[in-house]
Amino acid sequence: VSMQCYWCNIFLLPMSTIKDCERVLRKFLWGGRGRGKVKWAEVCKPFLEGGLGIRDLKTWNKALLLKQLWCVLTEESIWAKWCHAYLLHNSNLWSAPSHGHLSWSWRQVLLLRPLAKEHLIYKCGNGEQFSLWFDPWL
Repeated sequence: VSMQCYWCNIFLLPMSTIKDCERVLRKFLWGGRGRGKVKWAEVCKPFLEGGLGIRDLKTWNKALLLKQLWCVLTEESIWAKWCHAYLLHNSNLWSAPSHGHLSWSWRQVLLLRPLAKEHLIYKCGNGEQFSLWFDPWL
């Protein structure tokens, strides 16, 4: 599980990799013989909802990468401060281009910005750290 968390936290895994991982998990759970007795979506539900509590890898992967995006937004870590200084060049995260000479993993994090926008609530405060032009306030 720790290797799964590590890779999901670093890269947006391709669907082929996610399907391969889930195939291995299904083989382990059902002994590799025939089809499973229960739909995979049911297995991935929490215990309280009747599932086995196995995380859906695609959702888990995006959640961990969104956590990285959150760190960049809140600048709570040395890594986030480095991202602002060297990857964003002290510009706004929302307006930074996701093309050019960027690493594949950073590009994948930037491509999750629309998903992040759907789940953010902004507090403008005194307006010093808020941009009506760039921040997704609407």
